[in-house]
Amino acid sequence: MKKIALSIISILAFVSAWAQLNFVGNTDKHSLSYKCGEDINFTIQLFDGDKVKEGVPLKWIITSDDGAPMRTGTVVSGKEPLKLTAKSNKPGFVRVRVVYLDEKGKVKNAKHWNKKAFHGGAGVEIDKIKNATQEPADFDDFWTRQLKALANVPENCKMQKNEKFSKKKHNVYELTIDCLGKPAKAWLSIPKNAGKKSLPINVALYGYGVGRELPNIVDDAIGVLVSRHSYELLREKSYYDNLKKGELKGFGLSAKINENPENCYFKFMVLRDYRTLSWVKKNVAEWDGKNIAVRGGSMGGFRSIFLSYLDKDITLCRPHVPWMTDLWASDNNTTRQACEFRPKWTPSIRYFDSTFAIKRVKCPVFITAWLGDYVCPPAGIMVLYNNSKTKTTIDFGQNGLHSGANEFSKNCKHYVLKKN
Repeated sequence: MKKIALSIISILAFVSAWAQLNFVGNTDKHSLSYKCGEDINFTIQLFDGDKVKEGVPLKWIITSDDGAPMRTGTVVSGKEPLKLTAKSNKPGFVRVRVVYLDEKGKVKNAKHWNKKAFHGGAGVEIDKIKNATQEPADFDDFWTRQLKALANVPENCKMQKNEKFSKKKHNVYELTIDCLGKPAKAWLSIPKNAGKKSLPINVALYGYGVGRELPNIVDDAIGVLVSRHSYELLREKSYYDNLKKGELKGFGLSAKINENPENCYFKFMVLRDYRTLSWVKKNVAEWDGKNIAVRGGSMGGFRSIFLSYLDKDITLCRPHVPWMTDLWASDNNTTRQACEFRPKWTPSIRYFDSTFAIKRVKCPVFITAWLGDYVCPPAGIMVLYNNSKTKTTIDFGQNGLHSGANEFSKNCKHYVLKKN
């Protein structure tokens, strides 16, 4: 027992030794302001809490959207920051990663390139980053046809109050609404004692995955959460695990299924979002008739943009790390660094590309993204911003992944662009 106790203490001590390690890094000027061929100078320091950490072996990797070969190397952290220089000879982004190595010289938690690593980047002539391919000539016709088909399906809705979530300040309901294909499943939350035409609508949309989706409960708004799938919302874990391994395994990613856009899983998902909001607008008396905000991260960002394209009543779109941006660039021999999680390429997936849908969005758009995120790469996000024809703001954070900031987010610098 004594040996076991000592072993546990040793493990805990080792884990504790790494617990406060974190990187602080940035560029020598505004990270989105560089020119083609210009040196981009990064300064990156390893800290233990708020003190500089010396003597830790580090590995760095630099890649860029101009197709230059990957550069990598190792150093040991010291009193002075690590200085790295990158460049891109064409409009796009450079990507810089720095991770610390363990006592065996291996990347610490290499499988996930954990949040303690530095994940940063910089933009080069970003206003010139454009779509790598043309949108389908019948993009609008395709979606008009879908809405016409949806209109032929009656808006039958089963509305059931959920007593568990309705105990405090809100009445919460589960909605099942007939739709094209499978029915939409959604949560509706309404503050108790709200008057008629007194509240805005706040729509939340989840990202890629399979699992429980909880109500969007907002104190000063009608909260709507549309499920990404047509399944039961509050089942046990095994229910979702079975769907994840079976019917919903890799949903939306198959080129074979997506070859005909009429069969694409995302088509039915977007239509369920649209149908739910349409029903709420018509049937919830507390809506003020004016204000609708929609938000979501990753696939939820993609859904937010498409919903804002299809429903012109939306007054604010807030996509976070939006997915499905300029997908052709990742699969068709362009030099741009690839999206690390995406549907397999087929020309018809262009009907579901966020960078084409955003051209049709009329309401203000506020985009948030990370320079180190390559599930939703910054070049694709920048195409999204460049294509927008409405009042748009984009906030790029330095040193963050798709899952968010590093563990010491106070050290992350943000860069904001705006256009009217």
